[in-house]
Formats: sequence, structure tokens, C-alpha cells
Amino acid sequence: MWHSTTTISTALEDEPFPSVPTPEPPCFTTLPAHPCRREFPYAPPQAKKRLQDLLSAQRAQNKLARAFDQHVAFQNVRTARTGPAGAGGGVYSIIDAAIETNVDQLNFVSTGLTAEDFDPYHQGLCVHTRLYRGYRVAATVANSKHQGGVAVAWRVEPKKGVKGSKPNQNIESFQRHGPNCLSYHALFGGTRQPVIVAYLLPETLEDLHHLQAAFDRFKNTCPPILMADLNVDLYSPNPDLRTRQVADFLAANDMEDMLQHFHSRRRFRHQKTWYQKRYNPDGTLQRTLRSRTDYMMTSPTLRHYFKNVQLVDPRIVHTDHYMIKATIKSAPRKAQRKYLQGRKKFP
Repeated sequence: MWHSTTTISTALEDEPFPSVPTPEPPCFTTLPAHPCRREFPYAPPQAKKRLQDLLSAQRAQNKLARAFDQHVAFQNVRTARTGPAGAGGGVYSIIDAAIETNVDQLNFVSTGLTAEDFDPYHQGLCVHTRLYRGYRVAATVANSKHQGGVAVAWRVEPKKGVKGSKPNQNIESFQRHGPNCLSYHALFGGTRQPVIVAYLLPETLEDLHHLQAAFDRFKNTCPPILMADLNVDLYSPNPDLRTRQVADFLAANDMEDMLQHFHSRRRFRHQKTWYQKRYNPDGTLQRTLRSRTDYMMTSPTLRHYFKNVQLVDPRIVHTDHYMIKATIKSAPRKAQRKYLQGRKKFP
């Protein structure tokens, strides 16, 4: 009895169970490496070389595309007047801020440049810096030296010491609509883009008809880009009558805020462009008031022209407003040169 049991158990141990499958070697899927890595450790030699060639071509294409990008900015500078003995900086410090932030075209409002203080011959002209460090300036005549007035500064000369930095943009066809509104055509690599720069006074909306005249100028053309200090918070949970009127005006002209389409950095995650610090009697900071008053807007059909929109604090201009900086796609420099050379000086 004991002998038979041992024989049966030995036979069972030698023969495998038919219901248990034979284990197979593990199969690992071959995947390409992340595009940011230079090596492809999981690819065969032929595929590795092909992926490296594709990555090199993509990097060269991205570098070429970034070379044609144009940086446009908008800021409320509070004043562009030069103080006593050159204090305050004026237009010089504003252009220095544009160079510091790598901006090719800076639109700024609340300049305070009036004709009464700067025009010795009373011709109604505003005297200010026309060219400084490769930037040309054009401005309107403000109705007060304390507020109002818009201007634009754009780069017309190559960057000093940088090879191949000839500007790929130009501005032409200026038209002033009152003291606080300016419209022009911006040429980005041959692309003609209408731009409107405006400033609404905080106590009145009398400049809305000037802004509407600027929109009517580009009624049958490409939708314009609006850069303005509206002195209203369109994202306020409890909008007042002024805010609702401005919002209806922008909606009627098909304008949409571009800053909300991009993720802001941690410091500017609130996306507020105006701030004011309140202090205690002992000098310590009590709180900081913030609001959204500055906007860079355009039609939703031109959303794909913007690659990035961020808030920047240059810390050169003494102001309580942040700068809105946008990166706009542009055409190759060859198209811009072809357009400039095709113009006739004496038609």
C-alpha cells in the first residue's frame, strides 16, 4: 500500500499539468524617447538615426520661426514728461524699459505730453523725443499734463552688437482720433495689421466716440488689435454702469481679451494689471489693492496670431501698472524687405 502511493506521486511530479500554460518571455514595447532628450536608448540604430534627424530638423525650424516673432507690449506709464534736471526719465526711461524687456513695439498711454508746455511757437504740436537708441516715437497731444495722451515707440534700427537683428516690422499710416486715441498699421514681415491704442479717462466716457471712429476706419479690413487702458474691470463680479457700457461697446466691435487664453506665471497668476500698496502708520505693508484695467484685445478670428501673452514688470518706469507683453507670429524678413523695396518715393 505504501509502495503504490510513492509511485503515483512520483509520476505526478514528472509530468507537467496540461492546464497550466508555459510562461513566455516578457515583451517590452519599443517607444521613442522624449523630444527634449538627445538620446533614444530604446530605439534600434536605424530608427534612432531617423529620429535624431527629425529632431534636428524640427529644432532648426523652430529656431527660424522664433527669429521672425515680434514682441509687442502695452503699458500705462502714468507720465512721459521729464522732471527737473532730467529727473523722471521721460521717454528715455520708457524706451530703456522696452529694450530691457526685449520689446520691438511698445504702446504706452497716460503720457501727459501737452502742447502748452513744449511748443514755443504755439502751433499745437507736441515736442518730444523722436529717435532714441534705435526707437522712433510718435505721440498725441494730451489734454492735461496729469493724465491722458497715447504714444507708440518702435524699433527702426538693428540692435547694437547683434548680427542679423534688423527689425522685421514697421509702422505707418498714423491717424489721431482725439487726444487719447491713436490708430495705425503695423507691418509684421509684410503682414498689414491694424492697431488701435486708446485711453479712457476714469471719470468720463467721452472718448468712446473717438474709439468708435478708430474702429470704423478698419471696418472693411482686417480686425484691429486694441491695446487700451479702459479704467474698468471687466472681470469684476459686481460691475457698475460704466463697466457694463464699456463691455457692451467691446462686444459690439467683436473684441476679446487675449491674456486669458494663456497661463500666467505664478507671480502674475491673478492677471491684475494695476496695483496700489497701503501701509500702516509704522511703515509696514497693510494690504495691496489690485484691479484689471489694461487690456490687449482682438477678434477671436485672430487668436492664432498670438503665441504668448504675459504680464511683465520692467522696474525701470515708475508706474503702478504692469506691462502686457505679447509674442505675435510674423512672416519671414524677406517678405518685409520686398514690401519696403517695392514702395516708390516719388510715385
